[in-house]
Amino acid sequence: MPMTSRQEDALREVAHLGSAQAASMLARLVGDVGVLVDVPVVLSANRWQVGWLLGGRDLKVLAATFTIEGDLGGQVWWVLRAPDAERVGRRLLSRPGVSGLLSTSVRAALTEAANIVVSACLSSVGTMVHARLVPSTPQVEELTVADLVGPPSTSGFRTVLAASFLATNTPAFGGWMVLLFEEATREEMLRRLGL
Repeated sequence: MPMTSRQEDALREVAHLGSAQAASMLARLVGDVGVLVDVPVVLSANRWQVGWLLGGRDLKVLAATFTIEGDLGGQVWWVLRAPDAERVGRRLLSRPGVSGLLSTSVRAALTEAANIVVSACLSSVGTMVHARLVPSTPQVEELTVADLVGPPSTSGFRTVLAASFLATNTPAFGGWMVLLFEEATREEMLRRLGL
């Protein structure tokens, strides 16, 4: 069922508040860095189409993927371009000289940061939709966007709430917070929002 413009606006606001809370938490974790959040995108798309939203299917990224547990189900992806993941990891560990393939300590720091950032996002979204939303243990992988979204055969349509974020200081980094919901979950969210 297509969404009305009012429903899209409500979901965009939910995504904005969740992403803003996540960006604020990320800024605290990396220290002395402002993190800006772009206006979220709300659309009905298959996973394959989400690949274009994330910069193209050949882009190498670090992705932390979560299942949303609790009152409403779905998925959350916290996605950083591979070079940005290195920069964030170095900042988290305060070790600017680390480079190359992600070390075990950098990967562990990024995994913990993803957990904290996504928890902040889901806490805010849950407050808005009056639901308990808890992230699962993350799966953290270095892969291409094509591998993240999967083959076209796994391309059922979902409601996608996505916001990009960008650091305001150097070394710059950016990425995406993506929430994926089945239509039934989207309808339940809208019901809980009074729409």
